[in-house]
Amino acid sequence: MITRIRAGASLLFGLALLGLLCWALYATARFAWHALLGVNPNLAVALVAGGVTLLGTTITVMAGRYFERQKDIEAHFRAEKIKIYDEFLKAFFEATRAGSQADTVGLTEFLRQWQRKVVLWGGASVLGAYFKWMGRLKLGMPDAQTIFLMDEFFRALRKDIGQSSAGLPRGVFANVLLRHGDFFLQEARKNPSITLNELSKLEKERFGED
Repeated sequence: MITRIRAGASLLFGLALLGLLCWALYATARFAWHALLGVNPNLAVALVAGGVTLLGTTITVMAGRYFERQKDIEAHFRAEKIKIYDEFLKAFFEATRAGSQADTVGLTEFLRQWQRKVVLWGGASVLGAYFKWMGRLKLGMPDAQTIFLMDEFFRALRKDIGQSSAGLPRGVFANVLLRHGDFFLQEARKNPSITLNELSKLEKERFGED
């Protein structure tokens, strides 16, 4: 209770001091203006015009530097994100292409280290999509929804570095993982819960592949 009272008193004192300072500046400016008007009205107008011009120039320069600094910061963040996201995609595609148990273990170990980076650098949409996808994968029964969540994650990655996925249909990134992405999308429309094992059997019947 005492701490709150002290905090409130400090806030009121600060506001009062700020108000007093603003009033002093206003009173000083008003006094100087009337004094100049009494001596030379034309000089007063010229000084005000010059002051406004100087203030405008100063604000313009400061704003320009601020926005330039913001662009530099955004560019730095984007470069770091691209590097981190590319690390993930490289490891993920290498592991899924090989498909061996050793590669799966290697990917798991990589993710333990990589997740530290994405927590710090990843955007909110990236983290949200990643957690949903990983949560689905941990169920141990990859299905159509797992692929669609992967698709959402890839879109979030692209969006976070300024790339648009407009015009790309939902699930299109299945083509980077599955041999027959279009066939998957066709079967997923029929059965949204189809598992990848079921899809593999259908692919064998359709394409005669092992």
